[in-house]
Amino acid sequence: MSQSNSNIATPQTSENRTVIMVLALMVSLFMGLLYAFSVFITPLETTFGWQRHQTAMTFSFVMVFFSLGMLTGGNIMAKLGPGKTVALGGILAASGFLIASFTPNLYVLYFGYGILGGYGIGVSNLVPTSVLIRWFPDKRGLAMGLVTMLLALGTFFLGTKLAGSLVVSHGWPLTFRVIAISFFVVVSGCGFFLKFPAPGYRPKNWTPPAGQADIWGYNRNNVLKTSACWLICLYMLSIQLGGLMVIGHVVPFATEQGVERSKAVMVMGLYALANGVGRLFFGWCSDKFGIKISMVLDCIFMGAGLLGMIYIFRALGYPGLVISVCLVGFGYAGTVPLAALLVNSCFGPKFFPINYGMFTIPGAIFGGILGPMLGGFIQSQTGSYTIAILIAASLSIVGIVVSVLLKPPARRTDEVSAAPKAAAA
Repeated sequence: MSQSNSNIATPQTSENRTVIMVLALMVSLFMGLLYAFSVFITPLETTFGWQRHQTAMTFSFVMVFFSLGMLTGGNIMAKLGPGKTVALGGILAASGFLIASFTPNLYVLYFGYGILGGYGIGVSNLVPTSVLIRWFPDKRGLAMGLVTMLLALGTFFLGTKLAGSLVVSHGWPLTFRVIAISFFVVVSGCGFFLKFPAPGYRPKNWTPPAGQADIWGYNRNNVLKTSACWLICLYMLSIQLGGLMVIGHVVPFATEQGVERSKAVMVMGLYALANGVGRLFFGWCSDKFGIKISMVLDCIFMGAGLLGMIYIFRALGYPGLVISVCLVGFGYAGTVPLAALLVNSCFGPKFFPINYGMFTIPGAIFGGILGPMLGGFIQSQTGSYTIAILIAASLSIVGIVVSVLLKPPARRTDEVSAAPKAAAA
């Protein structure tokens, strides 16, 4: 196998999973800086005189290369192991942020922050999920909820708050350098010690459900041949595209309805917190009630929140907007841990790191790029966000239908030769 023994925990250390959890959460927390670019937009435009569409293109590069990093990270992990993969991603991202700190033009910013930063974070981001889903077979939902919640909280506390304050007080070049050093020290340092448990690992006092085998799994080629693959993609796209079609326009939507800009911005902060807490909630919900019930509930939260932006907002004013946006945040949050749990339950743990990255594409690329564009286009054509909100809410119904139709394929164990050999370790 390509993975060395340093990347697989021995039976003697297999119960130190709390340490692994803490390390994984630290890595995931810093991954949240991926979404912090908004705090740099105005300072960069002030310095260089760029127009908004030029500056915003950086984040498009981030999302595309983040997805590519997630897509290829499983293959890298199969060759290097989880620890070295995180370290590599951290070094790439740190290098990107450092290059961005010396930005003389848009192309350097695109390359540093957008390409290197996005790709490095994508590669690193795959590892905490892949590691914890094996260490916590008894509490997979809770583990996925925690690790994905920390990513959202990292966006809020490290990105919006800390990086936002540093930009104001010390400027964008120094802030980029601080992020670069932080990535190198924390992500590469903590992540290097992440490892898989020993083959056959079971937590104390836990018995696997009848028929559950640790080694089963579909390789990527056979995943693509299943109806479950495309139903999961449709579910992810329906919720994330619908949510992102609207949520990126909340501030202008609210101000157009007479809400003060400061209050509208505050709503986005509350959305970020709801997005973090929602990930933990849906992870717990999956453990408690099962994945399918959690998927339906996720769609209900999203649809209710979107409709609430029209009807509850009209009835209650600003408090109604807060309630509605937080519901949308909960709904969007649910897709993140549920995606990991769906991939693991439908296609097995054997090739999980390789398969999981593929399912980030519907939300990250199509949802993250097309969603905001569609919302803005509809508003520019109609003069209102109402139609965009109603379309987004209707996509939640699609998600409910998919949740009902989705059935895991029969379990199988594909040959290791159909995918990188170390993926089975």
